[in-house]
Amino acid sequence: MAFNVNVDELKKKAIALGQSGMNLAQTGVDKGIQLANEARLRAANVKEDSNLRAAYAELGKMYFADHGAEPEETYAAVCAQIANIQAAIAANNAKIAEAKVAPEAEVEVEVEAEAEAEPEAEEPAAAEEAPAEEAPVDDDSAE
Repeated sequence: MAFNVNVDELKKKAIALGQSGMNLAQTGVDKGIQLANEARLRAANVKEDSNLRAAYAELGKMYFADHGAEPEETYAAVCAQIANIQAAIAANNAKIAEAKVAPEAEVEVEVEAEAEAEPEAEEPAAAEEAPAEEAPVDDDSAE
């Protein structure tokens, strides 16, 4: 009978281990489903973000079409920038048309300078001045 008791205890332990394994497997499946749902929602957010950017662009185009000639003070700088870019594009398109008629003629390309380009030009000058200020320091002359 002692042998039967040990077998019964082993059966109980095996059933408990099996149940634990099933619980772990179910937890893994649940976590996988959760991660898949999260990935779907993130993908939907990327699509919605793209839709939002398109809507903002359309809103800007509509505003510029309606108020570009006389924008509110808040939008005047951006409207002027858009008008300048449009003028540069029109000038470049005219040059493209001229180049098609006379392909041997050289064409100058007009590109709107961005405000960010100016600080970059100033940075190297500031970097060159810094070593000149540090040069007079000499350890031997201090003694």
